[in-house]
Amino acid sequence: MNIRRHLALSVAAVAVSSGLAFAPSASAAPQSATAGCSYPYVCFYKGSKKTGSYKDVTSGWQKLGASKGATKMVNTRHDDVVYTHFTNGRTHCTPPGYVTTFNSWVVDKVRISSASHC
Repeated sequence: MNIRRHLALSVAAVAVSSGLAFAPSASAAPQSATAGCSYPYVCFYKGSKKTGSYKDVTSGWQKLGASKGATKMVNTRHDDVVYTHFTNGRTHCTPPGYVTTFNSWVVDKVRISSASHC
């Protein structure tokens, strides 16, 4: 095995074992992503079906109910970040105006914060 391939496999193994390969990913929300979710809501989806929406800034976690295990979250808020909590105990911060796609982690709680950046 050549040295580059061995190094690439080693880096991939570390990413998978640390959970980085399956972490949520966030990207700026295109107009089409926010079509079913109006300001000032944070909406959760399983596939293309909206399962819940939240708008209140809270100091603690809100359980997701029907949105537990969502595959995507849209943050339409202009100045507020959204923290999501996962069943593995980890958390993720989504900036204002971003969409987060949840990969293998199972989202179970949400907290909207008045902070403007993560």
